[in-house]
Amino acid sequence: MREHETSEHFTPGVRAALKLAEKMTRDMHAVSDEDFAELREHYSETDIIELASTIGMFNYFNRFTTALRLDLSGSNAPYGSFEF
Repeated sequence: MREHETSEHFTPGVRAALKLAEKMTRDMHAVSDEDFAELREHYSETDIIELASTIGMFNYFNRFTTALRLDLSGSNAPYGSFEF
């Protein structure tokens, strides 16, 4: 996945979606007009909204569960100390 921009395993459309996911996750201000233009080459406006919504929801869930130290792995390994 780290080499998604150059990997032959992904189509150009999937590469554009993965770039959006990475930028939204690392620095949402880095998503540019050029990124949306690239996405429009492969996806409809509705598709782009669905992609961004899904990416945003997963980012939310990751932040929420990490902040509350919720272990969703199903293992018994300790996550860390956290008390209300």
